[in-house]
Amino acid sequence: MENISAVKQLSDEELASKVATGSRASFEELVLRYSSRLFYFLRHRFKTDQDIEDLIQDTFLKAFRNIDRFNPERKFSTWLYTIAIRQAISRFRSEKKRSTSLDPSPSPPDPQEIVIQKEESQNIWYLASKLGERQYEALWLHYGEDMPIKEMAKILNKKPITVRVLLHRARLNLGKRMDQPITSGKLAGTTSAAHKFSFL
Repeated sequence: MENISAVKQLSDEELASKVATGSRASFEELVLRYSSRLFYFLRHRFKTDQDIEDLIQDTFLKAFRNIDRFNPERKFSTWLYTIAIRQAISRFRSEKKRSTSLDPSPSPPDPQEIVIQKEESQNIWYLASKLGERQYEALWLHYGEDMPIKEMAKILNKKPITVRVLLHRARLNLGKRMDQPITSGKLAGTTSAAHKFSFL
């Protein structure tokens, strides 16, 4: 039986290597570390929590099946986020093909939903999600995940200089929505830790 306490002390890359040798506890630890982070990273792409959770499950399943392809000398987070984006794009294309040109009549807004939206409007990441997919992703990877430009470029499949420009524009646009400037460094309300969900 695996020592759970010892597993928790391992790095993501060490855990991934153990998963490749059949460690169930290591995989469960990776799921525990990344489920919430993936949820907030993907939340702007889908309308319901269930859609996001389904995509997260698909992402982990894909990662598990292909764990032998992971190079432990590289960052696990970069590899996992790349899988998540590809899964999201694939699902979006599939849903677009299934959709019809007939849109149902919009239902009246739910009062509880209106309250939730008002509360979320004060949320920095909610505001960021209104900037568009790429700008939100750039902000999240850089500030939410403390990820360097080079790693972001791999995930977003763009050149580092393009990512820098994208991040710069995202900060400017988010600053306009917050009616205050956003400079390099930390976003208001964030901490230096990888998990930055206290204000979500």
